[in-house]
Amino acid sequence: MKKIFSTKRSKTPAIVGGGSPVLPDTGVPVGTVPYFSAAAPPSLLGTASPASGLMKPRAVYGSPSPQLTQSAMSGSHTYPTPPTTVSPPAAGSDRLPDPSLFTPAVVSPGLATANVGPTIVTAMAGQAGAVGVAQEAVTDADVGSSLGELERKLSVGIDFGTTFSGVAYGSSRHMGGTVRQILNWPGSYETFRKVPTCIAYYQASPHDEAVAVAWGIEAKAMTLREGFYKVEWFKLFLDPQVLREGRLATSVRLPELPRRKQPIDVITDFLSCLWKYAKERITEEIGSVADLEAADVILTVPAAWDAAGCQIMRQAALSAGLVQSARGGDTKWRERLRIITEPEAAAIHASTLSTLFKLKPSQTFIICDAGGGTVDCATYKLIGQLAQLEIAEMSTRSGANCGSLFLDLRFEQLVKSLLHTHPVHLDAPSLLAFRHSFSECDKLVFAGEADDDTLFRFNCFNVEDSHDPTVGLEYGELVVPGSVLRRDVFDPVVDQVLSLLTHQLSKLATQRCDALILVGGFASSPYLCQRIQRALGDKVPIIARPRDTDVATLQGAARYGLSLSKDSGTVSSVISPRSYIMKCKLPASDEDRYQRPGFIVRNDAGVEVCENRLSYLVAKGAVVRKGQQLRSRYCKFSRAPTDCMFTAVLYVSDEDKVYRYTDEGPLEELCRWTVDLSPLPSFQYNASTTPSGGFYTEFTLGLLIDSAEIIGVLVTDEGEEVGRATFEFFGQD
Repeated sequence: MKKIFSTKRSKTPAIVGGGSPVLPDTGVPVGTVPYFSAAAPPSLLGTASPASGLMKPRAVYGSPSPQLTQSAMSGSHTYPTPPTTVSPPAAGSDRLPDPSLFTPAVVSPGLATANVGPTIVTAMAGQAGAVGVAQEAVTDADVGSSLGELERKLSVGIDFGTTFSGVAYGSSRHMGGTVRQILNWPGSYETFRKVPTCIAYYQASPHDEAVAVAWGIEAKAMTLREGFYKVEWFKLFLDPQVLREGRLATSVRLPELPRRKQPIDVITDFLSCLWKYAKERITEEIGSVADLEAADVILTVPAAWDAAGCQIMRQAALSAGLVQSARGGDTKWRERLRIITEPEAAAIHASTLSTLFKLKPSQTFIICDAGGGTVDCATYKLIGQLAQLEIAEMSTRSGANCGSLFLDLRFEQLVKSLLHTHPVHLDAPSLLAFRHSFSECDKLVFAGEADDDTLFRFNCFNVEDSHDPTVGLEYGELVVPGSVLRRDVFDPVVDQVLSLLTHQLSKLATQRCDALILVGGFASSPYLCQRIQRALGDKVPIIARPRDTDVATLQGAARYGLSLSKDSGTVSSVISPRSYIMKCKLPASDEDRYQRPGFIVRNDAGVEVCENRLSYLVAKGAVVRKGQQLRSRYCKFSRAPTDCMFTAVLYVSDEDKVYRYTDEGPLEELCRWTVDLSPLPSFQYNASTTPSGGFYTEFTLGLLIDSAEIIGVLVTDEGEEVGRATFEFFGQD
């Protein structure tokens, strides 16, 4: 390979206070907090266990996680007990709905928009994040204007990421509404704002139960031996496409799981370890276990997830004990667990920094949350005054699997293509060494066209067959020109991010976007920021990146919980990302008899109905206020008082067009939902007064669309909630 640029790129970026890599000459942090620096320990050494003859893993330095101190490899075999998996709710009766009455749901009109003020242009923000020796970090946002006075309130935000996860918390009782983070993690004396989303298992044989032996930094650094499994990227199992079509439906390399472990089990185990450690750290800070037991816990999920993924996430979180009953009679303790989208949490955090971005009420901004696995984009508008600020979603959010992890995977493919004639460098340890060097150093400082003539050098793990300049091997190093990295690794992923942003801008039509705020670990990439500035700088006056960009979602999640009681500083309305539809039998009209004569039948009451009609609970793009019930009227025929279960299939559609019949356009079965009508007063009255032969019951179902979840409720004619629907999602094992 011809040597283009003689200067050899240093493999270790500059390190300043606390071990956080920074961009040269800028002081800007260069990515999500690294899980170990150049001074990090080797993985895990071992000591012989006389009772078992095996190795007992131990951390080289730092305090091990308390919940894993009794290793599965110890001679006493006192293993940690894996959490119990919660099964999906039962389907209930197979009876199909037979409603004869239907009232379409009325959705809110589109939010009004206002013209904005003068053009404001600012340079892209980016300053060094705080990584020091303190136990917790306090956000620099204006907490007084966004949180207010809340009594005895504790909120814990958890950003469960594909590659890194973090925990932030706030308490008005103990900390005056400030939001702090956990910075100290098991396995390291250094401080990191996030911990690797990684868990290690030991399974002696395929017939034994796999037991978690390490998590976070300790698991990431572990050297695997026989019987051990290191599981990463398991969040990608909840991608909607994977849930619907299986793991072969995605090009992402999903991790191998121990036998008899399902994705929900792995998520539960990781959350259990994370939560147990977080409770210890938070209790040390606030000194009150009672507040923690009654805390609101906010989990963030990607914008592209559907209700099925959120349901699995909720089941795993409940099994992990993130919330529990705090006192006798606390029947609504499960509701203290909230699941919101990542861009919504980032928007809440950005609203506290609105003065930094020169944003004013009635102005619109786009949040681009570029993380390790996913990139999510959503458009919001500030409503009201900053003292009582609300945020409204302005268009359907979008997301894709194009986070920084996919740079690593594309780099690995590049290495395989360059060295396909040198298989000694393509074994698992070699590929891991190449990928780790790229991920921890060169990926974080790559500057695009400015690095086209730079030669990036990566040490070969194997010393054999170490010199072949024709493929880039030079004396034990793989040499890759920057232009090749840009073309084959960075540009395909960055182009996907730009496509998401362009799509969001196109939804605003004639409305103006006043700011684009970049958050997430991937947002620290200099090349990504350059490309966004170049492509959208003439369309968006402000393109900004807060200095705490990698934890903006985490901070926003904790603020969301603190703002729940006053309903300010949070997203007050959302745009339905999909249409939610039910297949119904509705009274036949002349149009039905003409369009679908084959579906016209008589029901048990002798009324002509059309069997394949659709009932839209909410249409895609509808503006829905948080907590608003989208109600529809139905009717069920019961042959006996015990026939009280109403079961129906809930469909979804990503199409903007509204369909009348089931065979008119693409529909997707989302879940089967079941409602028990027995608590309904009208059902009880009909069951007790109607003679044998059956009876009809009219009832109202309400659909609540929260940030990421859907909730079905049964309400009386007076509007009182008397029951909730249970959901069985399709496509789950």
